[in-house]
Amino acid sequence: MARGVLVLLGTKKGVYVFRSGSARERWRLEGPYFPGQPVYHVAFDPRDGQSLYAGINMTWGGPRVEISRDLGKTWKPGKNPAFPKGDERTFSRTWHIEAGHASEPDVMWLGTEPASLFKSTDRGESWESVRSLNDHPDTKHWSPGGGGLGLHSIVVDPADPKSMAIGISSAGMYETTDGGKTWTRHNEGLLSPVPQGPEGDYTCVHHVVGSPTVAGARFQQAHTGTYFKDAGDKKWTNVTKGLPTDYGFASAIHPRDPKMAYVFPLEFLERMSPTATGPGVWRTKDRGRTWTRLANGLPRGSRYEVMRDGMATDRLDPAGVYFGTTNGEIWGSADEGRSWSLIAQHLPPILSVETATL
Repeated sequence: MARGVLVLLGTKKGVYVFRSGSARERWRLEGPYFPGQPVYHVAFDPRDGQSLYAGINMTWGGPRVEISRDLGKTWKPGKNPAFPKGDERTFSRTWHIEAGHASEPDVMWLGTEPASLFKSTDRGESWESVRSLNDHPDTKHWSPGGGGLGLHSIVVDPADPKSMAIGISSAGMYETTDGGKTWTRHNEGLLSPVPQGPEGDYTCVHHVVGSPTVAGARFQQAHTGTYFKDAGDKKWTNVTKGLPTDYGFASAIHPRDPKMAYVFPLEFLERMSPTATGPGVWRTKDRGRTWTRLANGLPRGSRYEVMRDGMATDRLDPAGVYFGTTNGEIWGSADEGRSWSLIAQHLPPILSVETATL
């Protein structure tokens, strides 16, 4: 039985860890760690139940990956990823860190800017370029989105360690079924914010998540639309109908029910919640056929902005849902979104939210 949950925040000025019991009624702050340093993502490794990874992107001193083996009490830097000798690219930002498959306890994955994938076989101590993707012929067509050319989403299939998907702004989705030996672009069904040319169907995905328990179940918020894709589907299904906008960054999926997912819609030009509906998390329980706005407990009229890694679910029952805002508030729901409570405020701008179910 789960003893509790950690909510892990990457912020513009450090790592914040909030701890609670299984009831998720009271929260205790641990940290901040690396105060004053921008942290794009904090990841938890559920395979050992102890390791945390923080992607730190310093303006001076450069980016690095910090590792904790005791849930944040102590940290040490790993060896930075590097491109092969002769490659003109330089590791400039860490976007996303993801634990490998349960059958590969030493494997970690790292998404960077410029958009590239790195693999570790020693629990993040060192990293090797995944050249099959990083040197893919498509790379000459990839172009930066508004936040840069980043590989920001990594989905490891829960059933098959050789099956993975990654998301890049602005290139779209790439998938492998042979453990990363080959990668194929799969943007079928995704709308593009710009007209497509003869070079192919490149597009801008914002955040992609996969079910941690159901093989092949994936969900995403893109620049233009919200989409589901299940095992065996040949293309993404657009499920934007019923949402107030087709734009946003954050997306999350229920830990056990792949038909249930969450988004935080934003206005494209203002990058804020639409004034017509106010702030709210929107949930589907039927794979996007219908959507419900969940705002019980949220302040009316607030102009929240939630970034691409800014929403997550835990693995308790009922599942908890969490989102962090750029004005430094972290909100949580212990009842799958039906009601919300403020966990903390007056934090630095929140860039990522992850959970660790203990």
